[in-house]
Formats: sequence, structure tokens, C-alpha cells
Amino acid sequence: MANLNKVFLMGRLTADPELRYTQTGTAVADIRLAINRNYKTQSGEAREDTCFVDVVLWARQAEIVKKYVTKGRPIFIEGRL
Repeated sequence: MANLNKVFLMGRLTADPELRYTQTGTAVADIRLAINRNYKTQSGEAREDTCFVDVVLWARQAEIVKKYVTKGRPIFIEGRL
């Protein structure tokens, strides 16, 4: 059987990205996404749940997200666990 480790996330940033560098000079950015899910209960009541996901970006992706993305902006992430 083949293996697959792929994740797609769409949400909004809860804060501006935090950029730092490792001792070797590699950029690392920490971001947090708020992902909303709308649904109806069995009784027909509309509900909304929010899931918060921490994401770590490396190298050039970390520098790009710091430059172009700010709190509240929608973002689409493709990656792996």
C-alpha cells in the first residue's frame, strides 16, 4: 500500500507572522490559522465552530509570508504533517 502525507488548510491568520532565524541562517515563521466550520444541528439550529491550527514555515516561504501576509488575511496552506 502506498503512503500519503498531504494537508490543505484554508483560514485566516490570528496574528502577524513571527519570523526568526536559526543559527545557520534558515528563516522560520510561526503562524496560527483560525478555520471556521458552519453546520446545522439536528434541530436545524445554525452553528459555527472554530479550529485553531499552528503552522511552521521554513526558508523562503517563511520570508514571503512575513512580507505579504498580516493578521486577519485569508491564507491557503498546502503541506504535510
